[in-house]
Amino acid sequence: MWFVMYQLGSAFLVLPSTLATVAKQDAWLSIVIVIGLQMLMIGLYAAIATKLNNQSLQAYMASLLGKWLGNAVLFLFIACYPFFIFMLVLRDLSDFLTTSVFPETPSEAVYALMLIAVVYIVRCGVSTIGRAAELFFFFVLTLFVLGYFSLLPSANLDNLKPVFEFGWKPIVQASLTLIGFPYVESVIFLFFGNQLDKPGKWKIAVRRASLISGSMFLIMTVIVIAVLNEGVISNLTYPSYFTVRTINIADFYERFEVIVALLWYITIFFRLSLLLYVSSTGIATIFRLKNHYSLLIPLALIGYSMGNAMWPNKAVVISAFPIWAYYSMIFGILFPLFIWLADKVKGGFASKTNQ
Repeated sequence: MWFVMYQLGSAFLVLPSTLATVAKQDAWLSIVIVIGLQMLMIGLYAAIATKLNNQSLQAYMASLLGKWLGNAVLFLFIACYPFFIFMLVLRDLSDFLTTSVFPETPSEAVYALMLIAVVYIVRCGVSTIGRAAELFFFFVLTLFVLGYFSLLPSANLDNLKPVFEFGWKPIVQASLTLIGFPYVESVIFLFFGNQLDKPGKWKIAVRRASLISGSMFLIMTVIVIAVLNEGVISNLTYPSYFTVRTINIADFYERFEVIVALLWYITIFFRLSLLLYVSSTGIATIFRLKNHYSLLIPLALIGYSMGNAMWPNKAVVISAFPIWAYYSMIFGILFPLFIWLADKVKGGFASKTNQ
């Protein structure tokens, strides 16, 4: 449940617009392709998870590459991926709330309020976050059903036609965006490989999370395109938020954009908590600290100070977004491939030595 809300996170608001800009009315097909590819990538991640043998990823990296090289690679990974995403998500949170919900609220106040809650729950531990996820997960599903299924009366399936109007190329290009954000980020879940008593449970958890979040993305994208058409949503920054504003039944059943904002806020909370937990525990292990608690506030303050510096305006985000997919694949595909190959090479070398 925690993994599902992590994957929904930032992508929930911007995904339909991002995909429709490239794949037009066939954007939903990109999601189907990505779900299939994600199942294949989970196999690679699970192959690494089975090698952990109830030890943390940090300890496994040290045993595989040596203490110094393993710690250097791990620190580079944490700084350039989970912690970098942590700062990006904070800025994304501020952009949405200060433009669509609280236009007169300074971004610093948004950062501070969210970071206080995130630092507190991460300090409480993984089991506490897991129990909180159990409580909020069904609340998120209820809000999702209430908000988007209320759009069905105004949906027009003709907006989804013609299928394959521009061929496979734009569909595949759009799928690359979705792979990079958020699905290859599943490599970060390897930091929880030792939290479960069996590696198979980790694989099942990640697979189910991907199927649930992918199904929600698919339903949302189909409904949003059917209601507004691809031409409209490709020009909206937050189409999934804007679409529910059109719900108006008898001038009474309306104002559902608040539901979407609340749903997104909850998922962002769990997304930030996972990123901060991974960053703090990873760095604490590298520098041999007794626990990661002493790093929570410093890391949160770095995120607070860097939030407004991540990008000057939304135009920069739109232009840089296609590049992010390839950047993310470096850590989500090449990094686990490197670990897997290093383990194979070390295993082969050890077997020859024993002979």
